[in-house]
Amino acid sequence: MRSRILVAAVALFGAVACTTNEPGTATSREVPTTGSDSPSTSASAKVSLPPRPKEIKIDSVDPCALLTKPQSSELKVDKAKAGTSKSDAYPGAKECVFSVFRQEPYYDYAILLVTSEGVDSWFTKKRNAEVKEAAVEGFGAAVFHFPGTSDKNAFECTTAVDVADGQQLQVDMHLTSRGAFTQDQICQMSEEAAAMAVTTLQTLG
Repeated sequence: MRSRILVAAVALFGAVACTTNEPGTATSREVPTTGSDSPSTSASAKVSLPPRPKEIKIDSVDPCALLTKPQSSELKVDKAKAGTSKSDAYPGAKECVFSVFRQEPYYDYAILLVTSEGVDSWFTKKRNAEVKEAAVEGFGAAVFHFPGTSDKNAFECTTAVDVADGQQLQVDMHLTSRGAFTQDQICQMSEEAAAMAVTTLQTLG
């Protein structure tokens, strides 16, 4: 299975949509952000991630179980396929691709469980991407896509949720029918699917 999560060129984009911040016991964690993360950019600003409502380790989670049947139906998913990441950054990470292919526009969502680094990496490491801070169901998040994309060539956006120290749940929205959605819409769809996955994650024992 082809790896669907952006790694080398990722950044945080998008405002918080349909999310709720719940009180937590942890303190906010401030981390520097590198803006567009170009090679010549240095960390100058700070991003304060909200405290997690709780820590949820994802080592033993099945990514294909993170979208329930009703959620998959709402997202118009036609098929789910389990696999592992082939990316250089997250080799072997558990992944599930939820595809929409029975009618246009064609696209899919990929849920990747990253246990090798936390969401802070999107703010502290230099990456060729556009980045903004967000929140998903009360958890801090990074929403990112390739820099310089226009609505005509936009095709991908990823939401990385801060579920635990050194771990993140990534939900990538990949558009096959180019031009069907704007970059903002693609990122919003990624965030909405991430909110569903986090909601389901909190119900798993």
